Amino acid sequence: MARKGKLPRFLSLPEAEALFKSSRDNPRDNLMLKCMFYLGLRNSELESLRIEDVDLINGNVKVVQGKGKRDRYVPIPSSLAYEIRSYIGEQKTGKMFYLSDRHIRRIVKNYAIKAGIRNPEEVHPHTLRHSYATFLQNEGVPLNIIQELLGHSEIDTTTIYIHLGTKKKKEWVEKAFGGQKNASLQAYLPSKNE
Repeated sequence: MARKGKLPRFLSLPEAEALFKSSRDNPRDNLMLKCMFYLGLRNSELESLRIEDVDLINGNVKVVQGKGKRDRYVPIPSSLAYEIRSYIGEQKTGKMFYLSDRHIRRIVKNYAIKAGIRNPEEVHPHTLRHSYATFLQNEGVPLNIIQELLGHSEIDTTTIYIHLGTKKKKEWVEKAFGGQKNASLQAYLPSKNE
């Protein structure tokens, strides 16, 4: 978690797509990055992800949390479900990825550099989790649903994403300053051709 007062780093959708594109030659790494982004997994949850916890029929993943925390079910986007099916093939049990925490961190950092993401030194595995939550918040998913998907026991932990959801804020500001109602303000704003 970010230190108090500092907002956590997140990737925009184009940055996440650049990350995936940079890893496309390595199916394991590519799927690992996508699972972190599209399922909002913590490092430890990715490490412990088992094939038998992936329910492709019902389209969800059972995320097993450590230290007595509650397990949760996270929906799998259909495009990711297809990639998971291709990756696991006929396997029915076992770990999805045989990676340590250190290895996961190194993989994320290397692909952030390879993808040319701004400030790659700030990109960590948890950045993908922050990106997942921020993307959901930007798309208007209610905070209590995001809380449940992330497995936060307290809503206060989830409220950090209110501050990160810039897309909706930008839409509201554009609506406020860019609409016909505020035509008098347009004289003070640079034209799009400048």
